[in-house]
Amino acid sequence: MATAPSAAQIAALVAIVKQLFATSFIGFAIATTLYGISVLQAYLYYRNYPKDHPALKATVALLWVLDTLCTIFVAHSLYSYFVLNFGKSPTVDLIIPWSFTTEKFLVTLITFVAQAFYTRTIWKISDNIMVSAFVGVLAVVTFALGIVTTVHLYQNPLATSISARSFQILSGLVQGFAALNDVLITVCLCAWLYRRKKGAGGWVAGQTFGTDKILDTLILYAVSRGVLTAVTQFLFLTLNLALPHATYWMPFHQAVGKLYVNSVFATLNVRSTFAGVENKQATLSFADVPTGSVMTGTGTGTGTGTGSASAPSDKHLRPLVFAAVSQSGGSVELSETRSRGASAEKEAGDDI
Repeated sequence: MATAPSAAQIAALVAIVKQLFATSFIGFAIATTLYGISVLQAYLYYRNYPKDHPALKATVALLWVLDTLCTIFVAHSLYSYFVLNFGKSPTVDLIIPWSFTTEKFLVTLITFVAQAFYTRTIWKISDNIMVSAFVGVLAVVTFALGIVTTVHLYQNPLATSISARSFQILSGLVQGFAALNDVLITVCLCAWLYRRKKGAGGWVAGQTFGTDKILDTLILYAVSRGVLTAVTQFLFLTLNLALPHATYWMPFHQAVGKLYVNSVFATLNVRSTFAGVENKQATLSFADVPTGSVMTGTGTGTGTGTGSASAPSDKHLRPLVFAAVSQSGGSVELSETRSRGASAEKEAGDDI
């Protein structure tokens, strides 16, 4: 016959449950705030960029759906603790709801989709297969390890299993690889933008739209995006390893997925920052631009020209990350001018 738990055991269980509730509630408050921002950004994206490539629109929709499901599942797990199990034995509260484990997997999936988005961006702007492949492989490894941690929680649905040594190692690897990949992505984007600013590859003369200022803004944004997600992952990792029997990492876990979603949405919406006052519809940032040409507010000029509209040369170029700026009656494009062979110019926004 099982003996009833002692007063000390009950007090210890209650302390664990209180800590879990506190950190979960704080994390949920932060996460729902970030979710509101992502909803707004998704709305602005579809309103301002209706001509973007369907695959890019699908990526935005996928991230928004995953983000919404994460919010729903966290709410369900809290409902299970606060309502369904209210007044029951503290041992019941130590069982992890299925919704919490599912939400953890969705955060892993969001991380993978966001890092895959930036991996493709790096490949498009640099054509460096080795760097792009390394970043992509690291994203896949992070995703695979995240699946393993999810399976572990499904098989061991107890709050105490989170502090188990095996789970600590797996979870630490997931956060560590994710943070490392964020740093690599940020370094790659900033390095390429810095080379463009210093003239590597040759910018077209007659820069009348403040390309240096635009590039400074893009570099600052890329650093801010990468630092924010990397620091969040690092704090998640540190608290998880330093305090394995506590759940102080919970707010960072709930926030990190939404930070990835907002970073991708902001990357797409930042194009309107450089748009004209009258018309802020910008073409997709990965658009191809003819060799030796710069698009101005009045047309496409060749060489140093800024006003005359002329037919674009029949060349295919490497595209630019982030910036494709349009104004009423025309657009401004920042692009690399090195040719990759003859091909017809694609319509802006056809390729992501």
